[in-house]
Amino acid sequence: MIAVGLDFETRKLTHRECEPPSTLGPHDVIWQVLEVGVCGTDRDLATFHRGYPPPGEKFLTIGHEAVGRVFRLGADVTDLQVGDWVVPTVRRGCPLPCLECRRGRRDLCTTGKFTERGIFGRHGYFTEFAVDAAADLIPIPQTILSRAILVEPLSVVEKTIATALRLHPATPRTALIFGAGPVGLLTALALEVRGIDVTVHSLEDPSNPRAVLLTRAGIRYRTDNLEKADIVIEAAGSTQAAFRGLSLLAPNGVCAVLGAHNGDGHVPFLDMIIGNKTVFGSVNAHPGAFDAAVKDIARFSPQLLDSMLTRKPWRDYGAIVDPPAGAIKVVHTLSDHLH
Repeated sequence: MIAVGLDFETRKLTHRECEPPSTLGPHDVIWQVLEVGVCGTDRDLATFHRGYPPPGEKFLTIGHEAVGRVFRLGADVTDLQVGDWVVPTVRRGCPLPCLECRRGRRDLCTTGKFTERGIFGRHGYFTEFAVDAAADLIPIPQTILSRAILVEPLSVVEKTIATALRLHPATPRTALIFGAGPVGLLTALALEVRGIDVTVHSLEDPSNPRAVLLTRAGIRYRTDNLEKADIVIEAAGSTQAAFRGLSLLAPNGVCAVLGAHNGDGHVPFLDMIIGNKTVFGSVNAHPGAFDAAVKDIARFSPQLLDSMLTRKPWRDYGAIVDPPAGAIKVVHTLSDHLH
């Protein structure tokens, strides 16, 4: 079978032939990967700005957003059936493990010794077959199958929104999102269905497909003239946006930082103290957030979600570093059985 990934000797994004999985433990599942999504993390990986292969290897199969179908079951697997559609979680717990990993919150691992499929120390899903513990696979109803590739990025959003709502001491009514990429768009949709008045800020012209999609969803899009909001979410990968977000928090406001890198800027500490304001970071997600993502995708407009997706055959994996013009979310297809 083919596997697309990083050759750490040649420093190239490439593909290779490898043996399909044949052994599985009693609690494991072999599943056929049919689609793999691409995000900013994959672009960073493809340019060797992050990531590393499994111990003793010099190749990392990438891909952490995936959809597939159960192919073979371990002897003790009872909650999945052959033919079921699934989405995998990404993070695997630290070896000991720590308290958070033991209680099923590997997204909160305290040792930092976790691995992540297709990113850190463990092969990903840009290949034809994969093996996972059944507990690491989220069942997907066929009604959302064509949009299920968005479950993993939406799971990150679900965790972030749940944290923001828990931290806000009052009742948030407005939200401001920096960034109109897939995570920003999904965040806007998830907040909008919760009855929160959402504004998305980005630098693209209002005629850009991302801005048009938001307008079709009834969500405000602005390139300037921003107002303070109860919830601010930085989803732009921009340090400047994160600092600006702090300045635009309303009293009692909560700011989530999802993609900004380290940098220097003004932090309004006194204003945050007087205004009871909170800032937090969030990464990865837990199975409960994946379940919430599955439910929310069923609530979103199918037409809007479909318009986010640009599908390419697996051989066009060069689109990871050079996406097609106008594409919002590139998805690579390994089989035509999904459609």
